[in-house]
This record gives sequence, C-alpha cells and structure tokens, in this order.
Amino acid sequence: METLPKDPAMLVSAVNMLLRDDEFDTLESLCCYFDTDATELRRRMLREGYVYSESQRQLRPTGFDSGAGDRGSVEVAYSFFHQKWNIYKSSTLEWQKDDIEQAISSYATDMPRPLYDMLSCGQDGFLQNHATFADDLSFATGALEKMLQ
Repeated sequence: METLPKDPAMLVSAVNMLLRDDEFDTLESLCCYFDTDATELRRRMLREGYVYSESQRQLRPTGFDSGAGDRGSVEVAYSFFHQKWNIYKSSTLEWQKDDIEQAISSYATDMPRPLYDMLSCGQDGFLQNHATFADDLSFATGALEKMLQ
C-alpha cells in the first residue's frame, strides 16, 4: 500500500489492519510512514464517527466504550458548545466573541479529561487559543453531534 485510502470506511480498515498486523507500533509511526499528520487523521476520523484507542491500537466507533465519558457529559458539552457556536459564528461584536471564548475556555478546562482529550486529538491549546478558537469550536460541536447520533 503506497497511500492511505481516502474513503473513511476503507481508511479505518487499512489503519486497523496495519496496526493489528504489527506493521506499525503506533498511529504516529503509521502516519509518519504515509506522510500524514496524525492529528489531522484523528480529527478527520472523529468527524466520521471514529476515535483512536491507544490501548487497543485501533480506530473504534465513537461511543463504543466509555473512554470519552458518559452520554450525559457528551450531551452537556454539545448543548453548551452548540449554543455558543451559533452565537459566535454570526456575531459581529468582538466583546461578545471574547466572552464566548472565555466561557468555552473555562468549560474546556473543567470538562471530563477523556472527553477533552478525544476532542482535542492531541492538539495543544485546543479551545484555548484565540487564533484557532473558531475552528476548534466548530470541530468540537460537529464531533459531539456525531457522537450523539
């Protein structure tokens, strides 16, 4: 295999096979070999409804295990993020956006760590960095919505 498949189902199958058959020790080493950013792969797969399990060394459907917290934690995070995202994306008031960034940043600091770790996909400063905040919040809202389906 020279490149990773583009189709999400085929990608899950290929990654899991390569890790299962001990072709690669970690997702990071697999991504390095295929010249793919591991964080971007994790984010893409989370948008498709899959999360990488370090302990099982495979991509799993989100919600398959309770590693990200219970459904209630996901529902609370989704409700809060969804509400704030809808205001943030249409606001033209910088002070309002700053207030939303502060509220989300504070919430992210206190949210269940496994859920935050899954959403951040290893990205430093996830939901904490002004420069990436809009993309982070949009991504987190979509990923949480996918988990609730």
